[in-house]
Amino acid sequence: MEKAYKFRIYPTSEQETLLQKTFGCARYVYNYYLNKRMTAYQTDKTTLDCYACSADLTRLKKEKDWLREPDKFALQSALRNLDDAYQRFFDHVQKGEAPGYPEFKSKHDRDRSYTTRFTNGNIKVLDKHIRLPKLGLVKCRISRQVEGRILSATVSHKSSGKYFVSITCTDVVQESLEPTGAIVSYPENQRVARTAVRRESRLRVCTRRLPISAETQFIS
Repeated sequence: MEKAYKFRIYPTSEQETLLQKTFGCARYVYNYYLNKRMTAYQTDKTTLDCYACSADLTRLKKEKDWLREPDKFALQSALRNLDDAYQRFFDHVQKGEAPGYPEFKSKHDRDRSYTTRFTNGNIKVLDKHIRLPKLGLVKCRISRQVEGRILSATVSHKSSGKYFVSITCTDVVQESLEPTGAIVSYPENQRVARTAVRRESRLRVCTRRLPISAETQFIS
């Protein structure tokens, strides 16, 4: 079973600067490869998938050194998000629905986020901090215990100015509920039951008022 835990984080000014750079780099990679995929298809009907873009990202990072500064998994996540957008587009086309073609991301978007992947203990929830790739220890308000095995972390910046992190975990044990023997009835079943009781009550009243012969005919 997978489960997500969302906490508010309080980055330092230095960490906040790196976060904003990461948001910007992830947006740049998304837009760059959206344009590249559009151009390739318009030129010779070539379709670039996520793997081709990921391989090309290595070349792009050599050309633009500033793409090496943020978390590398955030950039890979941007490519996966773009591929998911294309998959949704193709699904709508196959179903004969009005497709919504992937759109470029704007730097003026009020809500920003990126996702990083767990590997070699690079994400860890501590008492009052959380360890994140490139950022190190970030002050965090841990409101509940994190269970299971960490898969990823999504850092978001809301229009209110607050920062949050959402930890996705797997192998979370679901608590089993012991049977109590109580009968659970839904509102619709309760309404039907009350109606049946009222009808039965009226039936008894009517049968008491009928003559014996008429009562026999009514019951039969």
